[in-house]
Amino acid sequence: MKKKLMALLLAVSMVASLPTAALASTESTETEMAEKTAEKHVELLKIGTTRAADAFNIMTEEGSYGKMNYNSFCAAPYIQRGQDGVLEPFIMTDWEIADDQTSLVATFATDQGITWHDGEPFTIDDVIFSLEYMINVKQSSYITGMTTVEKIDDKTVKINFDGPKAFGVLNSMAKFTYIYPKHIWEGIEDYKAYTGEDAMIGCGPYKVTDIDQDAQVVTYEKVADTYLGREIMVDKVQVRSYDSHDSLVMALKNGEIDAMYDYSNSLDSSMQPSITGVEGLDAGMSTNTGNFQLVFGFNVAPTNDLEFRKAVSKALDYELLAATIGGADGEIAGTGIVSSAVQGFNPDLPKNAQDVEAAKAILDEAGYADTNGDGLREMPDGSEMDVLVTPQYNSTRSALYARIAEILIQNLADVGVKASLDEESVRNSDYCTEFRKSGQYELYIGYTSPGVATFDSAFMYMTPNPANPWGTCNITEFNEKYDALVSSGSQEEYNAILQELQVMAADNVIGIGLCWDKAYFPYRTDKIGGWINFTGFGAINAETWYSLYTK
Repeated sequence: MKKKLMALLLAVSMVASLPTAALASTESTETEMAEKTAEKHVELLKIGTTRAADAFNIMTEEGSYGKMNYNSFCAAPYIQRGQDGVLEPFIMTDWEIADDQTSLVATFATDQGITWHDGEPFTIDDVIFSLEYMINVKQSSYITGMTTVEKIDDKTVKINFDGPKAFGVLNSMAKFTYIYPKHIWEGIEDYKAYTGEDAMIGCGPYKVTDIDQDAQVVTYEKVADTYLGREIMVDKVQVRSYDSHDSLVMALKNGEIDAMYDYSNSLDSSMQPSITGVEGLDAGMSTNTGNFQLVFGFNVAPTNDLEFRKAVSKALDYELLAATIGGADGEIAGTGIVSSAVQGFNPDLPKNAQDVEAAKAILDEAGYADTNGDGLREMPDGSEMDVLVTPQYNSTRSALYARIAEILIQNLADVGVKASLDEESVRNSDYCTEFRKSGQYELYIGYTSPGVATFDSAFMYMTPNPANPWGTCNITEFNEKYDALVSSGSQEEYNAILQELQVMAADNVIGIGLCWDKAYFPYRTDKIGGWINFTGFGAINAETWYSLYTK
């Protein structure tokens, strides 16, 4: 101790004895470096979205505030995903999974000076409260199988599961689950209805400082210069909501905003020409990890018949579908359905291919014949066949879904199968949701978002499971294999199982990938640099706040 004190005194005396010019030079250099650092910071980042500024509740994922939190923003996630889709630490700084996967020990950043946005300290009690709230009150599908939480010390907890589910639950939690402030939410059961101003308080790197609902602009400011040991390079963020992608792109081209963020709603491929070749604008193109797909209903005929499903897979015009969905960059999907951009993609499976004559032959062999000579096939028992085509309800993509349905109906007509559009589902969002949940759909046109594709995969929508109660596949081997996927213990095991699932899905035609398209999330490059375009998600992501700089 004495040696350290003497060394410190010596160092002070040496600095005191430096010439004034040298001290001035040192101070000047430090000032210069500080100024250069300040110049690199982005003082204001302006983001455009079509999500309305109408909900500010950390417990929900609604509105522009809720969707921005997918980017480790105001709400601090337990863990996040990196550019390659692999799990990364965040407020949960480390974890160790038990060999049997029935528990894990997690360490949290409770010793790094993080506070809630109202000034209250972030503690391990908040961690325990948040997890128990998700288990007992929210009963969140993200943490299905999590049972209890035990405190080990002020930084560490043990999380228990009802089976070998630790790795799977971690993957489901990434990006979408957050720490909640116990001092605000304790005792509140109806979390969706709570509208107090403190409902939006989180402990992430940014906080809300202004809400202009008339102008649909929300302003956020960084809470400190650094967060979890990293320098925050964007001082202030404004998120402006637009009523359409057309108006958003116009604002982007005019320089009113710097980038687009809309979670899974990238620009439609038809808009690609309007953002390509524009000076100072990057189209933000990447291969979409999500995909459009056709899901077969297994509870009703004829879609519960493998031969009928095989015929449909041969009847579709995949070149037209790829061009319709993906434009010039659209790619015909493989028979394994899932995008080539996801981890665990099986490259050995062939691409979808249209063969109208083969489709007709399959239908003939399976007994779907035109018994009355009207040019349309009947069911094998002689009854009329009219297959219902139900598009997912989506206000942003309604025209695209309508066109996909039109192509499917025409392709089926070309092989003698009558199909009709589910017009009520097109008109009525609530009806479409309830009809899907009923499991009585026949041909359902849907979309796997990039977030779902990362772990749960497109197959989540096809098999019955806690995250998707309207899946109808009744093939036991497939459903068990899917259960094994979401219960996998490592990325390597996950990849191997997903490859097997793709083979099984192709063999049984459980669904059909309609296109592997590109995602377009454009951003300006004339004034700001350091953009990192996450595959399928765009340039606004968990790295944005630390990577950008002013040119």
